[in-house]
Amino acid sequence: MKHLAFSLLLLSCAGTTASQGGAQFKSASPEAVALPPEALFAVCWPQDALSTSRIALTFQGDDAIFEARDGASNSTGRCIREIATSVTWPNKPSSLEVAPPSQPIDGWAALAWVKLLSSSRFGPERGLLDPAARVSACITKLGAPAPSTAFIVRPGDSLRTVPPAFNDVDRCIEATLGATAWPSSRELYFAFANNRGAPEPQGDVTPYVSPNETSGIALDPQNVHDALQLSSAKVAACWESALARRGELKGARTIRFTVDDSGAVKQAWFTNTTGQAASALDALLDACLHGVVMNTHFAPRAGDGFYTWVFATR
Repeated sequence: MKHLAFSLLLLSCAGTTASQGGAQFKSASPEAVALPPEALFAVCWPQDALSTSRIALTFQGDDAIFEARDGASNSTGRCIREIATSVTWPNKPSSLEVAPPSQPIDGWAALAWVKLLSSSRFGPERGLLDPAARVSACITKLGAPAPSTAFIVRPGDSLRTVPPAFNDVDRCIEATLGATAWPSSRELYFAFANNRGAPEPQGDVTPYVSPNETSGIALDPQNVHDALQLSSAKVAACWESALARRGELKGARTIRFTVDDSGAVKQAWFTNTTGQAASALDALLDACLHGVVMNTHFAPRAGDGFYTWVFATR
């Protein structure tokens, strides 16, 4: 399993109501979402929610109140209410009853929730605010993940790909999730079983595209080390930028690359790191490191090389 530490800013909201048993969220101007608003409610339920649990939602103008029934929690109700009052409804009902979803939930719905809430809370300095567009690019460029592949995200704790990532698209998606500015610490378990709800692909996913074949000639490891050491200041800047967004990020990143006869890098791509307990999964960090390697000039000899950075927290 791959583990990833997140630092997450949790926003507190003012106002209480006895009927809802806790804080009442202040909604931003309602926004349109590509999926039916009800699809986003899936993120609010814990994985072990009773199938009989329900949240009854009643709309009152631009606001809504909820009632947690049959074992549902107020936390789930507040989450559903926040979504319901943050989206633009094509045809808003006067009331509705929400049941727990099947697990894993739809990944596109989970990422639509991220865009809905994070885009109004954070700036781009916090990370990816619309990760769905980049995940869509991963799948468009690299193919769909296996039907059995799912992702477990615990913001502030870990990210796991189940089963562990072993191909380009898995690595591309998990790095994107690693760089995402999650709007809360709610644990999510989701999969991308189909492309319904997928937005137009956006973002450069070149760092995860492995070549069909390589030269088969290994570059001298010492020469690789010496060449990349000349760019250590640039690598340090990449890492400091990542830590500014996610102070608990740590782990290893391994990049492979091919070099032509002149010593110029033709292609570089990230791969799994062996022998390390954690990977520093973050697409924005990867983009920075990829740029460093692509602009490094090696000794004039064609061949294949790889390099592993091991990053630690401050």
